[in-house]
Amino acid sequence: MKHFTPEPRLGKPPSAGGLFRPGFFCLNLFCLNLFWLSLFLFAAPQAVFAAEEKPNQNWHRLTEQGRKLLYQGDLSGAAQEFDNALKLADSFDQDDSRKAVSLSNLSLLYKAKGDYEKAEGFSRQALKLLNRRPSKDSYMFAVELSNLAGILTEAGKYDEAITLYESSIAILSKVKGGDSLEVAAVMDNLAVLHLKLKEWDYALKLSEKSVAIYERKLGGDHTDLALALGNMATALSQKGQLEEARQASERSLSIMKRNYGERHPAVASAMDNLAGIYIKEGKLAEAEALQLRALDTFKELLGEDHPDVAICLDNLSDLYTMQKRFKQALRRAEDALAIAKKCYGKEHALSQSIESRIVSLKEKTSKAD
Repeated sequence: MKHFTPEPRLGKPPSAGGLFRPGFFCLNLFCLNLFWLSLFLFAAPQAVFAAEEKPNQNWHRLTEQGRKLLYQGDLSGAAQEFDNALKLADSFDQDDSRKAVSLSNLSLLYKAKGDYEKAEGFSRQALKLLNRRPSKDSYMFAVELSNLAGILTEAGKYDEAITLYESSIAILSKVKGGDSLEVAAVMDNLAVLHLKLKEWDYALKLSEKSVAIYERKLGGDHTDLALALGNMATALSQKGQLEEARQASERSLSIMKRNYGERHPAVASAMDNLAGIYIKEGKLAEAEALQLRALDTFKELLGEDHPDVAICLDNLSDLYTMQKRFKQALRRAEDALAIAKKCYGKEHALSQSIESRIVSLKEKTSKAD
């Protein structure tokens, strides 16, 4: 499953969190870490275009509205805004950076839809444009390399994704320094890729490096650190180091609460991911309580039909299946599927995954009766 709430992490904290939870595939943290560099391009007009012509206000409006709709899970609405922004950008100078921004935005949109072929195509177009600009911006190029690596990761093209992540890290190390926050973020993304490959030791090594950089640069109470701790907790959990994993996950949750309060999507995601570790420890009642609180928060703050609600419902369905509460599990899964189809369509990986669960649950429910 895929769980994302894109939001830039340059200059302000993200508005949601979460992480890759093997077996649950709750990818909010992963995607957030993955997206923040590429979503820097959303903020690029102010930072990059200062020396260029006055930015077109309509392009800004379309881009920001598209970003807002993407965050809300309204992919159709976001597509319309981003398409219009790209059409407008086509009227600018051939090498205007805003066209690359629009292409990158569309790549993120199609990645969210699960159409990795289109996402890859838009990202490669953005890279080509950025590479040929007379005043090539190595930072923006590294950003888009990371974006493309994330798309390839989702598409299962791991070898090229690793190469691109490593190239991005090399460029950012040269431009920003090897212990920069930007390097830490891409390194953390690379760690999650290695989690997907079940290379727990190397994933943990990368996560620990990211955590160390964040602690040195940001202190012990920053949301970026919380995100990295979440990914580190996943690696520790997979290595069977459950106590250390729980401590890292609980620390991640505590940081999110101190920054955002009790009612926030980032806090809900951190709770949902801590629940995954509780399940491994056999603390099923505690896990259910966390997941129900997370579900309530997602519904209240993001709406009943947000993708994050579908993910949380599906996680609950998985928990109830473990407890042999098949009828409850089936109801949760059917609710999750309805939302996933509405947000992504029936062909999306999330929808197909939930549908497979429903087929299995119907068989188990029938046998139980």
